[in-house]
Amino acid sequence: MKRKNTSAQALDKSLENIFPHFKNFLDKNLKEKKFVIGVSGGPDSMALAYLSKVYSIDRNKNFECVIIDHGVRKNSDKEAKKVKSSLLKHKIKSIIFKIKFENSSNFHSEARVKRYDKIIEFCKRKKVKKILLGHHLDDQVENFYIRLSRGSGLTGLSPIKKISKYKNTYFLRPFLNNKKNELVKIAKKNFGFFVNDPSNFKDKYLRSRVRKLRNFMEKEGLGDQRLLKTLTNLDKASEALEFYSNQAVKKHITNKGNVSSISKKLFKEPNEVIFRSISSFLTKKKNYPPRAKGIDRLITDLSKNNTNKVTLGGYVFENGLNLVKVKKENRKR
Repeated sequence: MKRKNTSAQALDKSLENIFPHFKNFLDKNLKEKKFVIGVSGGPDSMALAYLSKVYSIDRNKNFECVIIDHGVRKNSDKEAKKVKSSLLKHKIKSIIFKIKFENSSNFHSEARVKRYDKIIEFCKRKKVKKILLGHHLDDQVENFYIRLSRGSGLTGLSPIKKISKYKNTYFLRPFLNNKKNELVKIAKKNFGFFVNDPSNFKDKYLRSRVRKLRNFMEKEGLGDQRLLKTLTNLDKASEALEFYSNQAVKKHITNKGNVSSISKKLFKEPNEVIFRSISSFLTKKKNYPPRAKGIDRLITDLSKNNTNKVTLGGYVFENGLNLVKVKKENRKR
């Protein structure tokens, strides 16, 4: 039996528009010889695994896939094994991890955090710093509508980053300009298989309802391309605010040993600059800040002329007339 050739030459015309952009993105952002891919078994991650195999041959790199079995659906373990078997046909190494869930009111959010943590845990053992994810253009649009429905501010409404950092590990997303249907074609052609998650079609999940909303918005003139222009503008505005927030942090927040000081002059800056400055302070040694409501309450308290103590995010803020002293909170176990 003739072995299937997995190389750049094997790409058909339907992939010629995707692979050059994929390769250029990785050439710029993936200098390491080893990397890891997060695989759900969906068409986006299967397409990512295939193109990564082509790329790894061209650039003499090594990678491994981490398959996450969420254990929510019946026969999810069999699906994970089928994904592993399909990858192996292209000599793509993979490992399966199963994650457990509490009774969460936000399944997708909890699933994302646990999924990322499991992949990072694997990367640490393998001494890998870069992880590739299959987020695509459709995810960009859906995220915008979801966050808009929750009343998110500029930061929340800004697009998914092509490169982000979480727990000292970098996540690379090379497909953010590609539509899902393009990735479906790649997965079908090269694996003849991908996992269809039934939760994607259940109205109990907000993301599923948003997918139906997109069709309506397209008819009303707010299609994906127009929305992407809005996302680009939001991203530019967010970058500008990030610049001024970083300047405010350097100017108004100082650190000496285990004690930090925040000048009360910070609270005379524009509100978004204050919010981002405090948020970045709270995430110095963490990966996610407290909820926006908590940060807003903290800012309101610290803006007042009193000497009260406020706690948030594992810190104690000792308010003063000109200065706020901040120490790590001593929590009794």
